[in-house]
Amino acid sequence: MQGPGRGQATTEGTVQLFTAPDSLKVRRLRRDPRASIVVAAPVGERERWLAVAGRTTVEPDGAHDLCARPAARYWDLDNPARADDLTGILAEDWVRLVIHPETVSRCMF
Repeated sequence: MQGPGRGQATTEGTVQLFTAPDSLKVRRLRRDPRASIVVAAPVGERERWLAVAGRTTVEPDGAHDLCARPAARYWDLDNPARADDLTGILAEDWVRLVIHPETVSRCMF
């Protein structure tokens, strides 16, 4: 999958992301529900990455909660600018993509 989105691994072993319901990735997933995601260490750190691939479902619910959780964790929501950012994000229409892993690969050096 390409393009913007934010993700999270769950205790159920799935990977969840949110995206716009009319995005190209959603249109592609409706034709072929296979997806993969790679998470890599930032430039300058030792090389390490994790790749997950599997069947993906497009879920109409839960995306706003998925948006709000990392904002509460990583942003100071007492900061009016960040609170406004979150309000703007939550005003958008989102769907939740759920990757059900069939393969997981990793590399660490």
